Amino acid sequence: MPSAAPPPVTDSDTFPIDASVVDVAWHNDDQNVWFVTAQGDVGYFEPRSPWGNTVFSPGPGITGTANSLVTWTGHGAWTFVTDDKASAFVKCTTDGQYQVYALNGATDCRALALGLNKDGRPRLVAPLISWGQLAFVDSGGGVSYSMMYPDGLYGVSIAAQQRGRYWLTSPKGKALLAYDASTGAFGSPILLGVEPREVAAAPAGDVVWVATKDKVVFKYTVAEGTLTRVETPFAANHMLATADGTLWFVSTAGDAVGYVLPDKTRASTIPTGQGSRPSGLTMSGDSRLWIALSGRRALQRVSRHRLAAVSGDDQRTTVGQHFPKPFEVKAMLLDGTPVGGQKIEFSVEEGAGVFENGEHTEIRHTGSQSEQLGFAISSLLTPLQEGPCPVTARWTESDAVASFTRLTVNPKPGRADRVRYVSGAGQTVPPGKSFDNPMKVVVEDAQGNTVEGVQVAFRILGENMASFPGGTDVVHVPSGADGSADSPVLTAGDKQGDFSVEVSVDDTWVSLLLRQNIT
Repeated sequence: MPSAAPPPVTDSDTFPIDASVVDVAWHNDDQNVWFVTAQGDVGYFEPRSPWGNTVFSPGPGITGTANSLVTWTGHGAWTFVTDDKASAFVKCTTDGQYQVYALNGATDCRALALGLNKDGRPRLVAPLISWGQLAFVDSGGGVSYSMMYPDGLYGVSIAAQQRGRYWLTSPKGKALLAYDASTGAFGSPILLGVEPREVAAAPAGDVVWVATKDKVVFKYTVAEGTLTRVETPFAANHMLATADGTLWFVSTAGDAVGYVLPDKTRASTIPTGQGSRPSGLTMSGDSRLWIALSGRRALQRVSRHRLAAVSGDDQRTTVGQHFPKPFEVKAMLLDGTPVGGQKIEFSVEEGAGVFENGEHTEIRHTGSQSEQLGFAISSLLTPLQEGPCPVTARWTESDAVASFTRLTVNPKPGRADRVRYVSGAGQTVPPGKSFDNPMKVVVEDAQGNTVEGVQVAFRILGENMASFPGGTDVVHVPSGADGSADSPVLTAGDKQGDFSVEVSVDDTWVSLLLRQNIT
């Protein structure tokens, strides 16, 4: 009989189950999360009230260890069980009946995947590590094999949209490679330089992730043929690549679920609790991520919502001047599907700043049309005090949050006190030629803060030595938002010699003399 679990308290919660499991998989047939134990016992969890779970008693002749699980629409859940003497593919039907398809001997197998054969029919694909070849299982349990691969095989992953192309790892060859189901041939190895383990292909097949036995994963971009190395906080044992480009991974040594967001080269983590030992993960039909916690005999549900910071971080301004750019976020389901018409609250700590509505919070809604689908943009924020100024965006209909933490507010500058040299002095040109680079300075107040909007004078000293555009020997340039001012192009006169350009700001007694040469 199913065992009941307590109802969830929040959108992310932990549900006890009656087994310590090594892998999980979503089953479209019954809309349940299926799981397998290290001993090959299969069961399922019902992710809805009354939140029950069932572990099916093993049938006769099933002994050994299991590592992975695959669900097959219309054909139950499959695992691979092996011991020192024998190995078998094991199918568990939705009513709990086990069916065993034994191999002629023992071999290890760490991963399973569903693909298509050359005729377009579904089949189970399994790298047999000890034998160095692939096993193919049809829906009736018939087993066939590929040619041997001399450098050995370990992991397998098949993209949902390219099911005739199998991605494999070869530990001895230190490589990633593809297998073409239409020709039955292994592709050329993509050398990694390290020993790979598991592999995960994105649904579109455009990106393939490779785990190693160390704290490193590789991102292989198929079209460009490029590899990107990503450091991880723990070695990845199970990986899942979602449609939005995110990689998810777990390890029993990590006590966390790790993830790498699209276009990022650094992994982040979501803690699952001390001693939780995450062992597997899967995406449910409603775009929630489910994590198997082998240390707690439980499943943990991760929120189906994600709010990503798109732009607006890493800005600076001064007290009383708004940040140059607004803050933009994107509301998505966990699989990357954008969600329109959602209420997003942008906020700063009270007293730290105000948006264009004059308040420290404001409500915006995500767009519902074409290119704006899922995006929400704040108004411009004006800070009221110096120092850090973190901004939080909160998806009010969920628990998803995005933060902008690299925002700096400098003190409001005082009066212009001096000009500081940056570049452009000491140039040499022939008579009549223009100098290559402008002269650049920065206007500062007495405390060294940059000052915007003051007139900087560039004045040539020495009769007929050079001129600015229009033949003048003096120009005035306003300082920009960062306090800088660049002179116009300076053109040398028709005689050789040295001369200086005086740079000053009105109402200050400090000026610069920038030396130039004509030879």
